[in-house]
Amino acid sequence: MRNNHNCGFTLVELITVMVITGIISMLVVNIITTPMKSFSDMKRRAELVDIAELTLHRMSRAIHHALPNSIRISTDTRTIELIHTIAGGRYDKNTFDITHATSFIDPLKPLSNLSDISVDAGETDNTRCARLNEANCLVVYNLGNGISDADAYRGGNISALKTKSAGQLTFVDHHFTLNSPQQRFMIIDKAQMFSCNLGTGKLWLSENYDFSDTDNDPPVLSGDHLLANHISNCRFTYNPGTLTRPALVTLQIEVSDQGERVSLLQQVFVENQP
Repeated sequence: MRNNHNCGFTLVELITVMVITGIISMLVVNIITTPMKSFSDMKRRAELVDIAELTLHRMSRAIHHALPNSIRISTDTRTIELIHTIAGGRYDKNTFDITHATSFIDPLKPLSNLSDISVDAGETDNTRCARLNEANCLVVYNLGNGISDADAYRGGNISALKTKSAGQLTFVDHHFTLNSPQQRFMIIDKAQMFSCNLGTGKLWLSENYDFSDTDNDPPVLSGDHLLANHISNCRFTYNPGTLTRPALVTLQIEVSDQGERVSLLQQVFVENQP
């Protein structure tokens, strides 16, 4: 006898299996992609935190080595400028005579990092102070704030070094008009400026440029070294403090990428006693 029953699936059974398979596939995809997306977001957030932290650390380190009273903030609070020091000490007031032009200073103690100081025996003027591959410069009693005789940006208290030894530093003849009450001197090697460009989302470092006395406001430069990308906002403020209270610099940086946004703030105390 012939069996006329055909073996196979009905259309309803096939559709049911396809629907169940689709539901299971969606569940599996969600189970896999959700942790992957969370990991990707966490990784991106960690990268943004690293960018902000490294940038703030780099800026804080430079600020700690700033010449007293040399920090300047732009009117839009997106640029901070300073003069970088590499050494300092106290001088013998009995040999440092400010009543006329002088050409040497006697440290009371030998400088520990004398080898880091660059001099030029053939230097004849101070116009190239603190520029790349030029002589480092001596600064005495920097008060800043546009005071002509005590503002390194204006050159009234700055002179290029010609020779160095453990017991004496010589420099281009210069008439310093103000004495440091604490008998302190500083050696500077360069100017530095950190600038945020919100249009391109970049933070730049400029250095080894000509000093510029632009109404106590930092100059506008294109930038030499790229420090950070993804900058969406930044704000720098400066409280100059007093003779008994340190100055305070507040650095705030916001970085963002693909919807993730991180904002960090850091405050740096600055010793401004000249």
